[in-house]
Amino acid sequence: MRKLLSFIGTGDLRETIYLLGEEEYHTSVIQEALCRHYKPDMVVLFVTTEAKSKNLPVVQAALAPSQPILVDIPDGKCEEEIWEIFSTVTNAVDEGDDIIFDITHGFRSLPFIALLSIAYLKEIKPFTLSGVVYGAFEAGEKISLDNEKSISRAPVFDLSRFVTIFDWMAGIRSFLYHADAGKLVQMIKQVSKEEYLQSQGNIGTRGLTALSGPISQYASSVRLARPVEAMKGAFNIQERLGAATDAINEHTPVLIPLLSRVSEIGNFALPEPELLTDLVIEKQRDLIQVQLDMGLYQQAVTMGREWMVSLLLFAAGAGDQWLKKDARYEAERSLSGAEKLLSSQSRGLPSAGDEEKPEFLDWILRNESWKELAGIWSRTSQLRNELAHCGMNPDSLKVSQLQKQVNKFPGSLDKFYKLMMRETGKSG
Repeated sequence: MRKLLSFIGTGDLRETIYLLGEEEYHTSVIQEALCRHYKPDMVVLFVTTEAKSKNLPVVQAALAPSQPILVDIPDGKCEEEIWEIFSTVTNAVDEGDDIIFDITHGFRSLPFIALLSIAYLKEIKPFTLSGVVYGAFEAGEKISLDNEKSISRAPVFDLSRFVTIFDWMAGIRSFLYHADAGKLVQMIKQVSKEEYLQSQGNIGTRGLTALSGPISQYASSVRLARPVEAMKGAFNIQERLGAATDAINEHTPVLIPLLSRVSEIGNFALPEPELLTDLVIEKQRDLIQVQLDMGLYQQAVTMGREWMVSLLLFAAGAGDQWLKKDARYEAERSLSGAEKLLSSQSRGLPSAGDEEKPEFLDWILRNESWKELAGIWSRTSQLRNELAHCGMNPDSLKVSQLQKQVNKFPGSLDKFYKLMMRETGKSG
């Protein structure tokens, strides 16, 4: 249902020619102009006691024969009354409504209440916002009619584009802090759609639209623990951000500082992340920290364990094999072999000698800190299993205990790196 929400003021209602787009509406009642232009199914008028006695009869007469819904509100003279107005306004919007919000009349706090109400409603119920309008009488020009009567021709501003800033803020926040690209991609598509409808083409927004794919790639890769694709996505974001900024500058320049926040992802950008180098190792470690900061604990621990496998291959001189299944299998067997040996020694048991020795076990055992490496690997594997099995075990850790282990995990990663790279002289 299309609803016009409007406030009845207490000021003098002056005869005005209101301009909405290319149309002109001659009336002293802004609500009449809005009804003729937007053709709402329902009009909701918020009215104070004073406004009810002074201007409401004139407004009702102008809107006849329609019967607007009258909603009483207080004067807004204190914080409690302002909260009451906010509650009343938000309760007037139902799920699925198409809203035109008129803030022409009423108290000075109304624009703030209106914007806050819209932002609030966007979070709790789906609705469509067709306009946030303001009849700018003070911005009008004086003209003379045929009868030589002087009258103001005033524009009606639609401030709804300013509301989209809230959506951009939410989209960028979700992307940066939660690896959720959905809202941001939605906003990019909306800009492209608006450009197409206005010019029958979206050439001007192609630079911005081209950012959607890398943004989605990076976010999904972080959430699905795919570091190589995450770094590729970050690189593509970095490559396309300039063109996207130019597109935004033409459409909504005020959004440039917001969009520039996306450049933070450039910290993880690499053109060839499938080639294992010191930098790839470093950026993968940083991505794990990003996952931890986002609360993606299972993904972080899973990726951290795989990072240890990659680190072993790199340190042992087999970095060119790091994405090959057989090499990773042998590296994992080697770390688990060191873990078993440590367990046997701690219990005073002889080590098994009949099994085929994993390829990198001897290399690990040459490290004077191999026991610490094996211990970190063991604790990481246990933590991964705890997270993966969702507590479906009577001996599972409590959430508080699990959180403590997760909190210690970054330190374990850094210790593992330092000890593992000691043999190469690159541990720093």
